[in-house]
Amino acid sequence: MTTIGETIHQIRLTKGLTQKEVYSGIISRSFASRFESGANDIGASKLFAILDNLAISADELRFIHQNYQPSSYDQAFWTIRHAYETQNFPVLAAWIRNHQHSPHAYEQLIASYASILLLSYDHRSIGVTTATQPAFDHLRQAKTWTLQELKLVPVLIPIITTVDGLAALAPLTTHMEANCARYQTAWGDPFHVSNDLLDFYGSLFQGELNFHDFQSAKKLQTKFAAIDSHQLNWDGRLSQQFWSGIWALYFGDWQTGNQLLDEVVALEAHHHPRIDNTLFAIRNVRTKQAQTYRQSSPHHDHF
Repeated sequence: MTTIGETIHQIRLTKGLTQKEVYSGIISRSFASRFESGANDIGASKLFAILDNLAISADELRFIHQNYQPSSYDQAFWTIRHAYETQNFPVLAAWIRNHQHSPHAYEQLIASYASILLLSYDHRSIGVTTATQPAFDHLRQAKTWTLQELKLVPVLIPIITTVDGLAALAPLTTHMEANCARYQTAWGDPFHVSNDLLDFYGSLFQGELNFHDFQSAKKLQTKFAAIDSHQLNWDGRLSQQFWSGIWALYFGDWQTGNQLLDEVVALEAHHHPRIDNTLFAIRNVRTKQAQTYRQSSPHHDHF
């Protein structure tokens, strides 16, 4: 198996850098030669300094070291997300069935996460079961969430609402916001956690609508709008516009809401097959429910 040193050796040669340019002031030339040959290992702090000189991140090093393949965790997560977004529920169910009893903890976690996604697609409330408990316990027990975990947190919303009630969503939201803030810097949002926070707000919005907490749902527009669009990638910007459009169907101007949604859907409709079928499903369901809400609300014009 190739060592980290051997991988760095190949990266250095590809970039056309000398040992002096990469290792000066960090390790000696003789140690560097042994390190690149696989004979010596190196401490983390020195490795990070070397990576800075190579202008690559630790994640990129791992990706290259694994023969340009993502980690096993990322492969599992992306497989699940792709199946869900394309509404390929047979693939999703099969993946859960094949991995929920895996000897690998990360596969058990992803299988539980996938189970919650599958259940929440057409169920308003979800309890704690043998299928949902691993992800629920993992996220609830963690004092802080990592970047990988921040992407999973939205699945807590339907379970917490079912088990602990709507009041439990406020501390969950505060905890999510605080964890995202840890990764945002004065130089920007290097890990795109603003996208994760926006996904959380979207799930929170849906949860509050599902349980008819319209007062709280109405207040969420300030949170959608407060996220700086410059910190979002294009998926995040479209998501921000999408949720603003859904919000407007319920609480704002009906025509404006549909215009915002039409623009997002038009972009998605250019792809064959469509990339994210869940957007179309959410719009269809929420449009009908928003009509019912507006017709029953004395404070709204009926279109």
